[in-house]
Amino acid sequence: PNQNHLTLPSNVKGWSEQSEEPVCYWSGITCDPIDNSLIGLNLGNGFWTETLLGLSQTDEDDTAHTRHYQDRLLHYEEIKNLYLHKNRKTLDSIHTRKQRNLQKGEAAAGPTFPSALGKIKTLRFINLSANQIQGPIPKSITDLPNLEIFDVTKNDIIGTFPDFQSDSLMVLDISKNRFYGAIPKHLFGHPEIGDDTAPYLKSIVKFDISHNGFNYTIPLNGDSSFYDKEAQTETVLKNLQYFDLGYNLLTGTIPNNIGNFASLQGLFLENNRLVGTIPKVLYRGSGIGANPLPLVQLFLQGNMLSGTLPSGLAQLPNLKELYVDGNKLTGTIAPAICNKGLNEVFVNDEAEHDLCDNVVCPANSISFEGVAPCTRCEEDGSDFRRYLGQRDKECRPKLSEVEILDLFFDHMHGEEWLDQRYFWEAGSPACQRPGIECSDSGKVTSIRLPSLGLRGPLISELGFLSELH
Repeated sequence: PNQNHLTLPSNVKGWSEQSEEPVCYWSGITCDPIDNSLIGLNLGNGFWTETLLGLSQTDEDDTAHTRHYQDRLLHYEEIKNLYLHKNRKTLDSIHTRKQRNLQKGEAAAGPTFPSALGKIKTLRFINLSANQIQGPIPKSITDLPNLEIFDVTKNDIIGTFPDFQSDSLMVLDISKNRFYGAIPKHLFGHPEIGDDTAPYLKSIVKFDISHNGFNYTIPLNGDSSFYDKEAQTETVLKNLQYFDLGYNLLTGTIPNNIGNFASLQGLFLENNRLVGTIPKVLYRGSGIGANPLPLVQLFLQGNMLSGTLPSGLAQLPNLKELYVDGNKLTGTIAPAICNKGLNEVFVNDEAEHDLCDNVVCPANSISFEGVAPCTRCEEDGSDFRRYLGQRDKECRPKLSEVEILDLFFDHMHGEEWLDQRYFWEAGSPACQRPGIECSDSGKVTSIRLPSLGLRGPLISELGFLSELH
């Protein structure tokens, strides 16, 4: 390599034609201990990624230089591991190039995924996290037959769910990007497991698609099948330990088939739009000879789950963290759950308090995060704080339906609505406002505000319009 194009830390070994060190002793190189063939590159911290991703293509010399390095990389047919995460120099290069492009009147853009890596069929590990990569994942990458770890978290990758073909994939982490659309219905299996099912379901250990824009339901319904009747055993997802779908736009209920994930230790469904109750299969398991799941972490907060907090969750023998705040759960917390000493790692409150508060604040109380420390509110005879784990900074007084609609109007920038016929006068009767429908008893049942250009957050207080449907 030509070191004129590389900015290397002083402790980096090799990477010079004049180096006397054998290649297998160079920084970031991994060789087979038997035949010394190159099997891995761990080139983080930015001293290679700029070349590999083609970020220096500002003139013909740099373009040729990039092709030179990519050709050299592809020459090593036995390369199996590639780690290029958290390349700070790469980010600086992106910023510099964006500035140059803007000065030339060109569109600013970050690096795209290096599709040439798809030619290295022996690749097992790819880590390109935190590189501001933009655009889709090339098909040449998803078709790699031997991938075991694929980690591109914290980039700017866009597209629908990638269709990987490796049957040995153990870690799939595409979190914190801009993926969108539905999770494919065939992904987790059909009544007859076949070619349409993702080939890596027998090997996958970590499945993380959190912090994206996936929507619709979780495709684990009654038609999915994980049981091989001939072998009398679970055939897919039996190794899954970490299942993270948090911070998306998923709707529907929590599927009962999650109870089939017999090795599951972490289930993260927080901050979606899930409804319904917390299913019993989470603590009972499902299928033949079912046992409680080995869950250590269960994150369900920030949804619209209803019902009560099942006391059966206390049966989970390994549970250490349980978060359910920010839902529509009612009732009380079973002492058996409180006495498990949950969430002690994250609840930072040295004051004495009820152990139940570590799990979720009780009804008629508030907390900034829905867990300890919890502030009890005075009883005012309303249902305004009837849910567990309500998040707020202060105990607000009981609000009438008129006050709730006034609050909604302000938060949704009502004065800027496109049709001023829908303007709501503060304090005006709820049932006389345009777009509002009421029951015979005078309670708000429907809010219809079409094509008005609404913007702003939906207020949680809408949940206290008792007859709104």
